[in-house]
Amino acid sequence: MPPKGSKKTVVPATPKAESDEEVPPTPVTETKKTPRKRAPAKQFTQLSSTLGAGPVDVSYENETIHGKALAKGAGFGQNIKLVAPQQFELVGSFMLENGLQAVIIKPSPPFPFLKLPRIVRTKIFQMILDPTTNKGKIEITTEGKSGGAKAKDYAKEFKHRTAIATLNKQLASGARMILYGYRLRFDNTTTLLNFLSMIGDEARKAMVTITITSYVKATAMPCMNLLAECRNLTKINILNGVGANSTPQKTAKSFFTEANRLLQTLVNTAGGNKDAAFSIIIFGKGCLTTKEEDEIVAWDDDESDDFVKQITDKLK
Repeated sequence: MPPKGSKKTVVPATPKAESDEEVPPTPVTETKKTPRKRAPAKQFTQLSSTLGAGPVDVSYENETIHGKALAKGAGFGQNIKLVAPQQFELVGSFMLENGLQAVIIKPSPPFPFLKLPRIVRTKIFQMILDPTTNKGKIEITTEGKSGGAKAKDYAKEFKHRTAIATLNKQLASGARMILYGYRLRFDNTTTLLNFLSMIGDEARKAMVTITITSYVKATAMPCMNLLAECRNLTKINILNGVGANSTPQKTAKSFFTEANRLLQTLVNTAGGNKDAAFSIIIFGKGCLTTKEEDEIVAWDDDESDDFVKQITDKLK
C-alpha cells in the first residue's frame, strides 16, 4: 500500500483497438548526427634547388626544413613528397664524404617521339587530332551576339587535345599540318576573314581545302587578299553570292576587282597557267545566277565560259 498522505499515480491505459480500427504508430524521434570534422589537408613546401629544377619535384611538410621531434622519444622525422610527370624509381640512400646524406632518384627518360618515322608520327597526330564529327569536316561559323558578332572557337570539339602542339616547334609544325589540313567550312567571307586574321602565316600555309557558304561583298576583297597567302590551297568552294542576279560581264568585273591578287597568285604558283585559277576556285549552283521574268536561274555553260574568259584575259 502507498504511504499515508501520498497521491496515487494513474497511468493511462493503452486503448484497445476495436476490430475495425488500427492502433496509431508510436512516433519515432530522429537522432541528429553531428557532422564529422575533416582533418586539414597537409601542407607541403617546395624544396629549393641551386642547380635548377629537376624532373622530380621534392617538397616537405610543415613550414621548416628541420625534422620535428616524434612522439615517445622516437627521434626526429620529416615527411617528404616526390612528384613527377613521368615514372621514377628510388635507387638508394648514400652517405657523402662531407657528412651529407643523398637519396638517389632515377627518373624514367621521356619517350623518344621525334625519333619515330615521320609516317608514324603523322598517324599518331591524326589519331589525337581527328575531329569526331562531320566526317572530317570542321564547321566554323559566326554567332550573332548583342553588341556584335563573335566567332566560335576553332575546332571546338577537340581543342582540349591540342596540347601536343605546345611542346616544341617541331611538334607544333606537325600538328599544324594536320589541324589546318582538314576540310574547313565557313558560313561566309566575314567569318573566314576573321579566322585568317587570327591565325599565323604558318597556319595559313597549311590550309588545303575550304568552303565558303556565302560570298559577302563587304568583306570579299580583304578576305580574298588573305587567301592569297594560303600557298597550298588545292580547292576553294564558293557556294552562293558571287554573281547573284547579275550578268557575266558585270560579275567578271567585280570579282576580278575583289579577287585579282588571289587569282594571280594561283596562276604564278602554277607556272603561269591561267587555267589553274579556276581549277582551284569552284563555284556552286547558287553562285552565278541571273533573273529572268521574276525567276532566278543559273547561268548556262556559255555564260559561265564567258565569265571565266573575261577574267583570264586580264591575268598576266
